[in-house]
Amino acid sequence: MNNISISKRESEIINKIKEQELIMFTPKDVQRFLHISKRNTYQLLQRMKKKNIVINVERGKYFLKEQWNAMDIYAISSSLITPSYIGFWSALHFHHLTDQVPQTVFVIITKRKRSQIIQHQKISFVTVTPHWFFGYERHHHAVVSDKEKTIIDCLHNPAYCGGIDHIYQALTSDLNIDTLIAYCQQTKSSTIASRLGYLLDKKQLLTNGKSLKMMITSYATLDPRIKKKRVDKTWKLYVGDRIE
Repeated sequence: MNNISISKRESEIINKIKEQELIMFTPKDVQRFLHISKRNTYQLLQRMKKKNIVINVERGKYFLKEQWNAMDIYAISSSLITPSYIGFWSALHFHHLTDQVPQTVFVIITKRKRSQIIQHQKISFVTVTPHWFFGYERHHHAVVSDKEKTIIDCLHNPAYCGGIDHIYQALTSDLNIDTLIAYCQQTKSSTIASRLGYLLDKKQLLTNGKSLKMMITSYATLDPRIKKKRVDKTWKLYVGDRIE
């Protein structure tokens, strides 16, 4: 950017974005900064785009090129839509709960949005109901589910984290078991209670499973992909032969 001629207005936009610590910005932000018309705003952004000062990732959404180059894909992905957070397999990897590197970045949102390719990676948006949208935290520019909510989300949709085996491997004594149970209760899901109780029990991390058992109202399947199943009556769960 040092060799690019930057106008006074362009410089004002850059400074305002940095002052307000915006990651992604819109034409409305520019109008607000400079008090100019919609037409002049789009003309100004088009000139900045041609100069490679800004990146237009999708309609009405822009990043400063220098910030874009400095951010990782998790920060960019969780900035594309609000509210949103990085979840499932991506969050497992972010929290070092798995050695597997996911090929897709999973972003949890409350409104439908199509998948897209950014920086040669697929961004998959998974829509949840508003009551499910909790248990996330900010890590610099990225918004990510916390460790315990990551486990709960994965138990809800094991396909988005590589299956039950990956969840089982991620369960360690570093997790807050009370928080896990509280999050499970917040979901009001009998299936998640069965899966969580069974896996914690198997890992010998559960000292009192009474609150989880009280949530269970019907039989569920541990891993929908496994056809050969046996019954675990304690957790009302159809399970496979083994978990690695």
